[in-house]
Amino acid sequence: MSGKIYVIADERTYLAFALAGMAGQIVRSGAEAQEALQNLPSEVSLVLITESLAEENRLLVDNILLRPGGPLIVEIPDYKGPRPRAGVTERIAALLKG
Repeated sequence: MSGKIYVIADERTYLAFALAGMAGQIVRSGAEAQEALQNLPSEVSLVLITESLAEENRLLVDNILLRPGGPLIVEIPDYKGPRPRAGVTERIAALLKG
């Protein structure tokens, strides 16, 4: 991978990645996560974001994923563990609506 990995997460989750030397941003709200997603460094090719923050910014996350040449976004569990996932059909329907 030629680009950088960037982590957007709460403080506890981000700490694990920071200890591994990954760059990123600690956010405390969905609004802060939105700002972080809108201002990603240009060299970022992979964004790791907690599931809860991604869900709060679903439209923006989906738009970034669909943008040609944009970074890949992978949703990760936070320190509380994984969230229940929507089924494939519901996910596709949500993408088509947006």
